[in-house]
Amino acid sequence: MNEVAKSSAPEVTEHLARQQCSRQWRHFLHALAAEFAAALPPADLRTLSQRIGQRFANELPLQPQPTLEGLEGQLSALWRELDWGWVQLSQQGAQLEIRHFCSPLTAAFGASGVEWAAGFLEGAYQHWFDQQGAPGLKVAQSTETDAWGCVSFRLGR
Repeated sequence: MNEVAKSSAPEVTEHLARQQCSRQWRHFLHALAAEFAAALPPADLRTLSQRIGQRFANELPLQPQPTLEGLEGQLSALWRELDWGWVQLSQQGAQLEIRHFCSPLTAAFGASGVEWAAGFLEGAYQHWFDQQGAPGLKVAQSTETDAWGCVSFRLGR
């Protein structure tokens, strides 16, 4: 379990008890991930996943936010409305830490998809931060995704 999940295990556990990947999609998405993995190397799958995340974020534009707290609130509200967990943003020196909790990606794509599926979140956050006026800064994954779909990213140069 990574530090993201350890720091909020009771909240994460409660969320997962209420919401996971829908049974109607789980087997389909596992099969889809297996076909993707058979056709493309992990780096290409990650790039594809990032592009999908950018398209997703483009369809769900954010209102301009003058504060980090406002942006965190808007992002978390969007993710919660979609049953995709929530996010915490915190300034860490010259970088911004993006901690995403309880995405359904691990449940949806299974263990074989963990290596590339977080690219979806990376692409979505990249698009939204560009939209908020942070072009030139890059979102990069900084922790592995755990079994509960918790993962961290950094926004910086």
